[in-house]
Amino acid sequence: MLSIMRQKAGSWIIKVILFAIVVVFVFWGVGSFRSGQATRLAEINGEVVSYDTYRQAYERLRDQYRQAYGTAYDENMLKSLNLEDQALNQVVNRVLMLQEAQRLNIKVADETLDREIMNIPAFQSEGIFDPQRANLLLSRSRISTAQFRQSYREDLTLGQLRAVVMDGVTVSDVEAREWYNWYNAQVDLDYMLFRSDRNEDVELTDEQISQFFETQKEAYRTAPEVKVRYIFFDPKNYEDQVEITAEQIADYYHSHPEEFSVEKSVEARHILFKLDAQADSQEVDAVKQKAMTIYEKAKAGQPFEELAKQYSEGPTRDKGGYLGAFKREAMVKPFADRAFAMQAGEISEPVRTRFGWHIIKVEKVNEARKRSLEESSEQIKGKQAEVQAKALAFNKAEAVYDTTYDGDNLESVAQTHGLPLKTTGFFTAKGTTEPGIDNVRQFTDTAFGLQEMAVSEILDLGNGYCLLQPADRKASVIPPLDDVREKVTADLLKKKKDDMARADAQRFLEKVRQEDDFAAAGAQFGLTPMQTGFFKRSGAIPKIGYEPGISKAAFALTPENPLADQLFKSKQGWLVVRLNARKPPEPAEGFEKEKETIVDRLTAQKKQSVFQQWISDLRRRGKVEINRKMIQ
Repeated sequence: MLSIMRQKAGSWIIKVILFAIVVVFVFWGVGSFRSGQATRLAEINGEVVSYDTYRQAYERLRDQYRQAYGTAYDENMLKSLNLEDQALNQVVNRVLMLQEAQRLNIKVADETLDREIMNIPAFQSEGIFDPQRANLLLSRSRISTAQFRQSYREDLTLGQLRAVVMDGVTVSDVEAREWYNWYNAQVDLDYMLFRSDRNEDVELTDEQISQFFETQKEAYRTAPEVKVRYIFFDPKNYEDQVEITAEQIADYYHSHPEEFSVEKSVEARHILFKLDAQADSQEVDAVKQKAMTIYEKAKAGQPFEELAKQYSEGPTRDKGGYLGAFKREAMVKPFADRAFAMQAGEISEPVRTRFGWHIIKVEKVNEARKRSLEESSEQIKGKQAEVQAKALAFNKAEAVYDTTYDGDNLESVAQTHGLPLKTTGFFTAKGTTEPGIDNVRQFTDTAFGLQEMAVSEILDLGNGYCLLQPADRKASVIPPLDDVREKVTADLLKKKKDDMARADAQRFLEKVRQEDDFAAAGAQFGLTPMQTGFFKRSGAIPKIGYEPGISKAAFALTPENPLADQLFKSKQGWLVVRLNARKPPEPAEGFEKEKETIVDRLTAQKKQSVFQQWISDLRRRGKVEINRKMIQ
C-alpha cells in the first residue's frame, strides 16, 4: 500500500483522475458507446466499436483539458497529453465495463433514470426540472433525447458497477500509521546556491545572437490571430417589452417557498485570546485562565465592548469585538454551536476553537422565518423580468440565426434586422479583450473554430447572446530577427548566465566529492553554505520554494550518503544539496489526531488503485482488437 502512495503522491495523473471523476458528461455530445457506426475501429469481446465513438471521446477529452488549463493549453500540451491513447483507453474501458455490468445483471430502472435526469442542475429553472430547457440544451448539442437517455443510463450503470468493485476496500491502522510516518518525516538540508545572475560581465556578438535565433526560431513564432464581427443580443434592450403581473408574482412565491425562507442568524460580539491549534495542554490552560479572568469582569457588568477593545486579539478589536449578524455556517462549529444556543444579552464562558479561546456576547437573535409575499414581490418581479428579458433576447437571436447561412455576410444580416454590428480587434487564442463579453473562453474558442464566412450557432455569454463570424485572420509567422532582436538578445544573455552558473555549480560539486568540505569548497566561489531548516515531503522547502525534485532527492539521502549526486535547478538558480539532519514524525498523539483524515484519504486512493487493477484484469481477460492505423 505504501509503495503505491509513494509512487502516486503529487502526481499530475492523480489530479487528472480526480478531474475526470467530477466531470459531467451531459453536454459533450456523447452517444452510446455501444452503437455500431459505419467505420470499424475495434472489436471488444465480439462487440464492434466505431471510429465515431472514439472521435467523440477524443473531442470530449480535448475540451475538458482546454477548460481545465485555460490559456496554458496549447499544441505542445496537446502533444504531451497523448489524447489519442487516453481517448482509446476510455472507449475500451467503457465497453468492457458495460459488458461486465450486463454479465452481473446491473440495471438502472426507468424511474431511477427519470429522477436522476430531473436532478441535473443544467436542466432546471429556479431549482425545478424544465423540459423546455432540457430539450433546448440537448438540441444545441445535437443529441437526441433517446441518445442522451441511453448515455446517461450507461453512466449510472457504471456508477453502480464502481460501487460493487470498490465498496469493500478498507485501510488498516497499520497502513495508516505507515503512511503517517512516511509523510511526516522531516529533513534539514545544507545547500549552496549558484544564482543564475551571478556572472555579470557577459558580452554577446551579433553572430552569437544570429546563431541563437536560427536554432530557436520556433520560440518566437507569433500566435495565430482572428478578428470577428458579431451581433450581441443584450437582454437589457428587451426589458421594456416585459410585463410581470401580480398573479405571476404570487404564483412564483407559492411555488418556490424555499427561496423566501430566512435562516436563523445571530448578532454578536466576541473577545478572542489567540492560541495555536497545536499548543500543548499547559499553554491551553494558561490562555483559558486569562480568558476566564476577563469573562468574570464581563459578568460583573463591565462594558463588553470596552473589554473587547482592551483585551481582544482578533481583527474586530477596534470595533469592540462586533461581528455583525451571521448564519451558523459562517462560523467555525464550536463557536456557532455556542452562539446559536444563547439568548440575547447572554455572555458565554470561554469557548475553544482552532483560533483560540472566545468569550461571546449575543446582542440579538433573529429567528428563522419566511418573508411575506409583500416583502418579496419586488425581488420576484426583478428576477422574473430578468428571466423574461433574457428569453426575449434569445428568441430574437434564434429568429435572426434562422435567416442566416454560412457564407452570408453578418453585416448585411444585421442591417436587414436593424441590429448593431460590432467588430473586435485581432486577438489570439488566449482570449479577446473585447468589452462586454462575459464568457471570453467560449467566445474565443468559437471564433477560432469557425471556417471563413461561417456563422456561429447562438452563444450564451451569460450576460446575453451573440452570433459571430470571422472577419479576418493573421497566420502564425516567424518574424525577422530585427523585429525581435531585443527579446532574442535578452533570452540569449539569460541562457549564457544560467549556463555559467550551472558550470560553477558542477565544479563545486566535484570539489565537495573530492574534499568533503562544503564550506571550504564554497569559499573558493565566494559563497557560504545555507540551511533550509526542517521540512516535510509536501509543500515548499524553506528558503528555496516548491521544488518537488529536490524534496524527493532530499528524502533519499542518508547519513552514510548525505551528498546529492546531481545539480538541481530552482527559480533562484542552481543548487547543490546535502543532508544535514533527519527528524522522525511527531509522537503517537499526532497520529491519533489525524488518523480519521488519513484513513479517508488513503481509502479513496486505494479504491482508485483497486479499480484500476480491476480494469486491467478485465482487459487482460477480454479479447480486444484495435485497428490503430485509423487513429494515426
